[in-house]
Amino acid sequence: MPEQGVDAPITDEGKFAVASTRCVYCDATLQPNSMFCLECGQLIPQSEKPPVPAQFSPGAASAPAVQHQAAPRATSAVDPVPLPGTLPWQQRGTAEPEAPVAKAAPVEVRQHLTRAELVFSTGQRVRIAGNAVIGRKPAQTAQATGAQAIEVEDDTRSMSRVHLFLELNDGVLVAGDAGSSNGSGVQRDGVLTPLESGGPKVEVFPGDTVWVGDVNFVVHSA
Repeated sequence: MPEQGVDAPITDEGKFAVASTRCVYCDATLQPNSMFCLECGQLIPQSEKPPVPAQFSPGAASAPAVQHQAAPRATSAVDPVPLPGTLPWQQRGTAEPEAPVAKAAPVEVRQHLTRAELVFSTGQRVRIAGNAVIGRKPAQTAQATGAQAIEVEDDTRSMSRVHLFLELNDGVLVAGDAGSSNGSGVQRDGVLTPLESGGPKVEVFPGDTVWVGDVNFVVHSA
């Protein structure tokens, strides 16, 4: 028990606390709960360690680590491109695909003509069985050559007086320009082949359209 007249702090348990201790550096009296010595200024060593939270104490069980799951990868709807050597016809036991066979162009069969009918855009219809001369005024030339004269009405005067020669021999009909001013041409399947003025003759088939200036006629088998 402490002596009477001496004030000493009493703890919660009713025990007396030590009034002071000694500094380990200068042996000065230290006040309770002091962190520094008032004489030498040195830090007072602490005998007790600061409290450690329960979750960080050595004996505490460690909490399971949170695992982050990777988001599922989106699957592509596109089929993979086959690599060289993996194509179907490159596999063992499979035959290579056959190369496409080009179709030959149809051979145009020439129709044997003994007579031909000429249907003009002016409305005229003329049949020929031999040579003929077409123009606005072909009579004189036709008489001189022994050919049939085919005079065509042409208000636009795009046709020459002697414009085109026709020759039907041995079932073959050919046309030649007679040196016209506005030219001639043979149209077949939408393709127009010009006739050279005074040049070589071109074979004409049934269904062809022959132009003489701005006037034309279609050849038919008669």
